[in-house]
Amino acid sequence: MRFLILSDIHGNIDALDAVLARSPPESYDRLLVLGDLVGYCANPNEVVERIFQLEPDVVIRGNHDKFSAGVTEPDDFRRVAAEAARWTHRALTPENRERVAALPAGPKRVNREIEVCHGAPSDEDTYIADEEDAMRAFEASRRPICFFGHTHVPVAYVQRGSDVAATHPIPGGPDTTVIDVDKKWRYLVNPGSVGQPRDTDSRASYAVYDSRKPSIELRRVPYRIDLAQQRITEVGLPESLAFRLGLGR
Repeated sequence: MRFLILSDIHGNIDALDAVLARSPPESYDRLLVLGDLVGYCANPNEVVERIFQLEPDVVIRGNHDKFSAGVTEPDDFRRVAAEAARWTHRALTPENRERVAALPAGPKRVNREIEVCHGAPSDEDTYIADEEDAMRAFEASRRPICFFGHTHVPVAYVQRGSDVAATHPIPGGPDTTVIDVDKKWRYLVNPGSVGQPRDTDSRASYAVYDSRKPSIELRRVPYRIDLAQQRITEVGLPESLAFRLGLGR
């Protein structure tokens, strides 16, 4: 079975469409969406509608989804992120605001092998940024493979006994990094961000898991960043949000 895993789309319809062009519905069996459909970029309604049209098997919320839908206030957001969340709240149609507000919190069990979360298995807003964070996340996880988002940085942590090792795709390197899955070990995998990568590689990032091989592919795909940047500036969002798309930061 093939799983398409998307996270942190952040209202970037150009990046999402590029990912779906490379991995169309006929190329996978199940779709998992790890949260933050909206926030930062200029097309939250188009992204929400596209994702719901695809009928994901699992879709959970992220912190920007909560704030943009009015579930919570962005009190702990930095100024630009809070401004984008408030703009997104106003821009969402009532129907899409309700859809986003109704997204469940992670972690969510997918099957006997896989679970998903936005931040960490223990808390949806916690960042997993290094091997020490990953070890704590492994202690909280309940499945051999956990896909997570939130950091916008693609990485695969592998737990072999008491040791945890990380595989980071090379920014600007090959468009696919393959992680072979050994059933004896445990995996904590971030597919990276579709709509706002932060590993200095501006290409959209996502993952595909093939349970038959078994292997996980961390994939990159270029998209029309200039269009996404133009959309951001045209709607009056902070120009810094457009600028950082080109940097992949």
